[in-house]
Order: sequence, then C-alpha cells, then structure tokens
Amino acid sequence: MGFGELAQLYNPTIGKGSASNTLRKWILINKNLHNELKQTGYKKYIKVLTPKQVQIIVNSLGEP
Repeated sequence: MGFGELAQLYNPTIGKGSASNTLRKWILINKNLHNELKQTGYKKYIKVLTPKQVQIIVNSLGEP
C-alpha cells in the first residue's frame, strides 16, 4: 500500500501531501510505533509500505 494512500484514509479531508506529513508526524511522536516500524526497514520518506508495516500502523493508531 502506498504511504500517501494510507495517510489519506486517516486524513480524508486534506490533500495527499498534507495527509502524508500528518501521518509521518504521528509516527515520529509515537516512539513505540516508530521503533517498531524501523525494525521492518521503515525510513522517513518511504513511498510504499509492506503489509507488515501497514498492520503495525493500524494496530497502533486504530482502523482509519
């Protein structure tokens, strides 16, 4: 799944770029989420998320 696609599911009322920036901020603020994602190879400006990364985000933030 694309990072921007997931970000827009969490932030449907704003544009893709702003939604992506917001989701990135949420990830950085949540240290446990950020650390868990880093263990899967997550980088700050990743464009495509693995199914595992998507599941980690959904488990941490809840369903979009």
